[in-house]
Amino acid sequence: MSPLSLTTASARTDDAVPEWLASLQATLQGPAEQPGCPLPPAIASAFADDSVVRPLAAGDVWAVLRQPSDRSRQVLCLHNPSGDTVSVSLDALLPETAGQQAHFVRGALHTTQETDGLHVHLAAFGHAWITFSR
Repeated sequence: MSPLSLTTASARTDDAVPEWLASLQATLQGPAEQPGCPLPPAIASAFADDSVVRPLAAGDVWAVLRQPSDRSRQVLCLHNPSGDTVSVSLDALLPETAGQQAHFVRGALHTTQETDGLHVHLAAFGHAWITFSR
């Protein structure tokens, strides 16, 4: 992940900056509980004060893996900081989850099954939270 350059910053339109900031804020806050739709305890535990937070190298996508202190669950955040649609291979990003079922938690995405595994596609400035089970 490279720092934002002046060229990149000046290429953004004024309209894109608020979208980018709003999507980043939603990503950093985590999947907030919604009325009538509380987070399952296993997922909520990944957002506890003692949870393990690990940034992952994912090309154009910002990726953060959160786990409860007992490492019993993985919750993956993917954030697209660009104005273009991007794709990331979950099997390449998290090889330890190969063969596990990915579950959508919050955000917006669509997936495709490719020869090298499951790919997640994020819209411009989009984000998604995903968890896994066997």
